[in-house]
Amino acid sequence: MSNYWQTEDVVQIDENFISIPAEMGLTYTVGNTELKVQFDVPPSVKFIDGKNSYLEFDMKINYPAAPGGVLMNGRPTRLQCDSAGAGMICRNIRVYDGGRGHLIEEINEYNQLVSVRDDYDTDNSLQGTKTLMEGATNYNSRTQGTEGNSKSFMADLQTNPWFKKIPDANLVAADVYDPSTQFNTVHCCVPLHTGVFTGSLYPNLLTGLYIEIDLAPAPRIIRQLDSVVSDRRRTLNPRIIGALAADGTDIALPLAAGGGEEIRSIIIQKNVNSQVAVDDCPFVVGEVINFVSSIDATQEPVNLSTAGSGVYTGAKIAAIEAVANPAVPAGLPVGTYLKLTFESSVICLAAGGGRGGRALTANDAIFSVSVSEAVTMPITYTISDLNLIINEVGLDPRYESSMLQKARDGSAIEFDIHSVTNYKNSILASERQASFLIHANNHKAKSLLIIPTDSTVYTNQQLLSSTGTYEITNDSMDTLLNSSRPGIAGCCDFLSSVQYQLNGKLVPSRPVSTRKIATRKSIDAFHIFELEKTLANAGITPHSFREFMGNFIIGRGLAVNNGVMDLRDKDLSAQLNYSETTAPTKNKMMSSFVFHIRRVMIKNGGVAITM
Repeated sequence: MSNYWQTEDVVQIDENFISIPAEMGLTYTVGNTELKVQFDVPPSVKFIDGKNSYLEFDMKINYPAAPGGVLMNGRPTRLQCDSAGAGMICRNIRVYDGGRGHLIEEINEYNQLVSVRDDYDTDNSLQGTKTLMEGATNYNSRTQGTEGNSKSFMADLQTNPWFKKIPDANLVAADVYDPSTQFNTVHCCVPLHTGVFTGSLYPNLLTGLYIEIDLAPAPRIIRQLDSVVSDRRRTLNPRIIGALAADGTDIALPLAAGGGEEIRSIIIQKNVNSQVAVDDCPFVVGEVINFVSSIDATQEPVNLSTAGSGVYTGAKIAAIEAVANPAVPAGLPVGTYLKLTFESSVICLAAGGGRGGRALTANDAIFSVSVSEAVTMPITYTISDLNLIINEVGLDPRYESSMLQKARDGSAIEFDIHSVTNYKNSILASERQASFLIHANNHKAKSLLIIPTDSTVYTNQQLLSSTGTYEITNDSMDTLLNSSRPGIAGCCDFLSSVQYQLNGKLVPSRPVSTRKIATRKSIDAFHIFELEKTLANAGITPHSFREFMGNFIIGRGLAVNNGVMDLRDKDLSAQLNYSETTAPTKNKMMSSFVFHIRRVMIKNGGVAITM
C-alpha cells in the first residue's frame, strides 16, 4: 500500500483557475444531431481539483427562421432550456489520458444522470444555486396556478433567464414577438459529475487528460412553457371567459360548432392562474392558439378556423391588452381583464377534416399550437466561448518531486475514482414479464440504478411541446401531465413489481412492489426505501422525492456502510413484472447505471484501469 496515492495528508499551498478552450473552436451550433467537442488538459496542469472545475459557456436558443429572416411558419412562442439547466447539453462524456490511448472513464447518456440529480438531489438552496450558475429555472409564485395543479419549474415569466420579461403594457400587432431579440444569451457554469471531476485531487502531471463531450440534439433539451401547452399541467393554462365580435359585442358562450358566429377577440379569466396584467400572459403576439377542455383530457380541441377559409387554422394573436370592464358573464367581478385580439376573425367549425366539432365554452383552456402544429421545427441552440475551467492546486514541490521520482523508479502510483458505467437493454411495450441481463463486470460496485426511458421516436414538434409523449398522470390535479423529457426521464408505465437475480439468488427475497405507483394515485413505501438506499450508495443524496413518478427509477444498493461488491463472474439480471390491468404504453430503453470505484494505476509512463 506504500504506492497507493492518497490526498488526505496533502498540504495545498496555492491554487489557480486555468481556462482550457475547446479544441475545434469556441462556438458551436447544435441542431437535430449530436456534436462533439474536445478539451486537452496538458500535464503542465499538475494537480486538478475536479470538484471545483467546470464547463463555462454562453448558450442561446435559436428559433427557426426561413430564408430572409422570417420566422418559420410565422409562429413565435417562448422557449427555454430544460428546467435542470445547461448541464443537460452533455449527452455522453469520455475521459482519456493525454496520449488518448487509454479510456479512463466513459458515461453514456450522461444527461439522464443530470436529470436524476436535478429531481432527487435537490432542495430550495440547491435549486437556487443551479438557477444562478447553470441556467436552470425555478418555481415562481407570481406564475403559480390557482386551480390545484402540481408545482411547475417551467412557467416562470418574470425571472426566466432564457427570454426577456415583457413590460406590463398593451401589446399590438407591431409588437410581434421576435425571438432573435427577445431570447437571451445565458452564461452557464456547469460542473461535470464524473469520477475524475468529483473525486480527490487528480495527478494530471503523470497522465494529462483528453475529454470528449457529445452535445445533445436541440429538440431533446429545449421546451415550451408548461402554461401554454395542452399536454402538461393544463389546469395551469389561462382560461377563456368571454368572446367578442369584431364590433366589440359579446358572443354568448357556449358557442356551438358550425354556428358561423365570428370571434375577433377573447377575454381571459383574471381570477384563474393570476392573469391580471399583460406580463402575466404566457402567450405572445404572433402566437397561434386554440381551445380545449380544461378538465377533460379525452375531449378534442375546438375545430377553429379563420372565417371564410373552411379549414382548421387556429387563431393568431395580433394584440394582448388589459381592458377595463369588458363584457363578461354576470357574477364575475368588474375591473380590468386581459383581452387577446386575433389577426383575423375565427369561427368554430363542425366536425370535419379529421377533427371533431366541439362547442367553445367558458372555462376552456387556451393553448399554443405554434410548435405542435408547425409544418417543420428545425430548432437549434448555439454554444459560444466554450471553455473548461480547471482548478489547479499547487502542492509542496518536495511532494511533487517525490511522486515523480517514484514514477521514474518504476513504482506504481495507484488511486481510486468513483465512476459509473451505463449498460443498455431494450424491452417492448408488449412484454408483460420482462427480464434482461446486465453485463456488469465491475470489481468494486456500489449501486445499480435503472432508468426505464421512453424509446419512441418523436418529431421535433412533439419533443418541444410534450405532445403525445409518455403520460405521467391523468387526473383532476393537472388534467393531463405528459413527460417533457422523453428518452431521458424514467417512466413507470404500469410496472407492478421488480426483483433482481444476483449470482443465482433473488434479491431482495420478495419482489419490490410498485403497484400503487402504477395506479398513479399513491406511493409504495418499500420502493421508496429501496430507491433511497440506491441513490445514497451512488453518491446522489436523496433530498427530494417529488418526481418519483415524473422521473421513475428503480435500483438496488449493492453494499452497506460505504462498502462495495465484486460483480466479476457474477450474473446480474432485472425481472420486471407488468401485470396491471392497463398494459404498458411505450417501448423502453433500460439504462442500467452501475456506480463503482475504478482503480487507476500509473506505472512506467502508462495508465491501467481496473473497473
